[in-house]
Amino acid sequence: MYSSKKDLIEKLESEKKRFRDNLSQIADYEKDLYNRVDNYLFELISFINKEIDEKVLSNDVTVRYKTLRDNLLESIYNCYGGDIKSYDSLFPQIIYNFKVIKLFSFIAKIDSTAVIIGANGAGKTSLINELRKNNSKINSNEMYVLPAQKLLCFATHIQDRNVVDEDSYITEFNNINLKYETIDLYLNQIDANFSNTFTKLITLLVKDIIAVATDNFRGKNESSLSLWQKLEKIWNKIKPEIKFDIDTKNTVVKVEKNGSKYSINGLSDGERCILFYIGNVLLAPENSYIIVDEPETFLNAAVYNELWDLLISERPDCQFIFASHNMDFVQSRTNATYIWCKNFEAPYDLDYQVLEESQEIPLPLLTEVSGAKKPILFCEGTKNSLDYQIYSKLFSKFCFVKPVQGHKQVIQYTKAYNKLEETYGNKAYGIIDYDWMDEARIESYKKKNIFVLPFNEIEMLLVDEEMVNYVLSDDEEDKKQKLKNFETLLLVCV
Repeated sequence: MYSSKKDLIEKLESEKKRFRDNLSQIADYEKDLYNRVDNYLFELISFINKEIDEKVLSNDVTVRYKTLRDNLLESIYNCYGGDIKSYDSLFPQIIYNFKVIKLFSFIAKIDSTAVIIGANGAGKTSLINELRKNNSKINSNEMYVLPAQKLLCFATHIQDRNVVDEDSYITEFNNINLKYETIDLYLNQIDANFSNTFTKLITLLVKDIIAVATDNFRGKNESSLSLWQKLEKIWNKIKPEIKFDIDTKNTVVKVEKNGSKYSINGLSDGERCILFYIGNVLLAPENSYIIVDEPETFLNAAVYNELWDLLISERPDCQFIFASHNMDFVQSRTNATYIWCKNFEAPYDLDYQVLEESQEIPLPLLTEVSGAKKPILFCEGTKNSLDYQIYSKLFSKFCFVKPVQGHKQVIQYTKAYNKLEETYGNKAYGIIDYDWMDEARIESYKKKNIFVLPFNEIEMLLVDEEMVNYVLSDDEEDKKQKLKNFETLLLVCV
C-alpha cells in the first residue's frame, strides 16, 4: 500500500497542496471547511513524522500485524483524490487509526507467544485496557482481551441471555470496562459486567450444543464438535473429577462431583476462571491476538501452566500475549518473547523494551529483575538459605535481593547488569563471602559494586561477639558466664 514513511507523507502533502490550490476558487462560506481539513492534514503529517517508526510501514512485520495495519491505512488510501467533505467527515477517525497503528506497533515483529512484564504501576493493565478500547473503536476482530478482574457468577435472571449469539457476545465482551481504580466504589458495576458476561458465555455455549446437534441431525457438519464438547475435552485434562450436566431446555449447567449435583456457582473461583478462559479462547476470532491480563488469577501453578499450554495448542491460528508479574508463570512460557513495559501513559505513549537472551545474564533472571524499581542486590545461596534470609531482612527496604547460587554468579551478573545500566535505568550490587580473599582483590571487586563480607561465610556473622552480646540478656554476670561457656564449647569443637 505504501512503500515507505516518506511515500506516505509525500502523498499527504500532495493532497494538502491540492486543497490549498483550490482555496482561491471557493466561496467564503466553504473556507472554514478547507482550513479545518488543512489543519487535519498538518496534524496527521506531524504525527507520522514524530511518532510513526519506519518499520511500522515496512513489509518486515508479521502477517497478523500487517493485516491490522493495512485495514487501518485503507481509510486514508480511499480518501485520495476525493472531495473536501469526505476528508472532513473521515479525518478524525483516520487520525485515530494512526494512533492505533502507533500503539500496536510494539508487537509488529513478534510472531511468538509474548509476555509483558513490568513493575506494579508501570501501566500493564492500562496498556491492555487501551488496546481493547482501541480495538472496539476501530471495529476490528484482530484483538481479543481477557481481563484480570473477574467476579464470575451465573445469573439466570438476566433477561436477554437467551437471545445471545456469538457476534453479540463478542461485541459486548469487547466493550466492558477492564480497569477500575477503586474496586469498592465500582463493586456493583464490576459484578454486573462480569456476571452478565459469564452468564451469557455459559448460555451461548449451551445454545451451541443445540445448534450443532440440529445440524448433525439434518446431515450438516456431521463430524463437527460443539464448543462445549471442545471445552470439556480441555476441562477433563485439568479437572477430570468434575463433570457437567447440561440442561438445554433452560440453558443452564449443573456440576457433578462425588455423586452430588450443584449449581455452576458452586465451583471455586479458580474453577469458574478455567471455564471463563477456555470458553473465551474457543470463541476468539480466527487469527486474532488473544491478550490475557494476569492469566494466573485464582489458579495455582500446576493448573495455570497446563491450562495455557493446552489453550495455546488449541488455537495455533492465534497469537497469545500475556501480561503478568507472577515470575513462576512468566518463566514457564516456552519459546516466548518477553516485553518489558517500563511505563505506559494512555492513549499511546509506551516505553518498552524487548528482552534479549544474553550469555552473561540468563533470560529468566533478566525477566525477574528488569521490572524492579529498587537497585538489585545479588547474593549467594537460594531463597531457602541463610544468605538470603539475612540479606533480605537487612536490605529489602533499599534493594531487590536476588540469590543466584555461588559467588561466581554474583560477580558475573552484577558486572553484566551494570553494563546495561543505561538500558534499564537501574544498577546492581553484589555481596559475597570473604573466603580468605586478598586485599587487592577485595578492592578490585568494590570498584565494580561487589562487596566482600568481613567473614569467611555469612554463618560467622551469627557468632560475632557484637551480635552475640546483642541477643543475650542485660544481666552482665549472666552474659559473661554464657560467653565463657560458649568459648569453651567452641574450643572443644575446634
